[in-house]
Amino acid sequence: MNKKIKINDRTNNINGTGLVGYVKTTYANLVDKLGEPDTDFDKSTAHWSIQASDGTVATIYDYKEYTTPQGEYYWHIGGHDAIKACLLTEIVTNTETVFERERNWNPYGGGNDQ
Repeated sequence: MNKKIKINDRTNNINGTGLVGYVKTTYANLVDKLGEPDTDFDKSTAHWSIQASDGTVATIYDYKEYTTPQGEYYWHIGGHDAIKACLLTEIVTNTETVFERERNWNPYGGGNDQ
């Protein structure tokens, strides 16, 4: 069976996705795995949308940054279903994810891990 994953395809159904987790990686790794990001979003400088053949969607993006993070960064993962979005992200980036509810720091600043 041929499973297809669409990346940054304008038909990806990302409407209504919300923050579900994070993936700690670099911009260079994401570009290597996913290609160049979409930069046409209000509150992010880099954004990827991913949709699997079963309809599962995930978005990977920075949030309210002035410039695109280049070093290791906790990139935001958006989705409709936390488990499916994080698993899809792990598959395409080959990087472990963290569910949003497992984080014990303030994602809006003051964290030690950004």
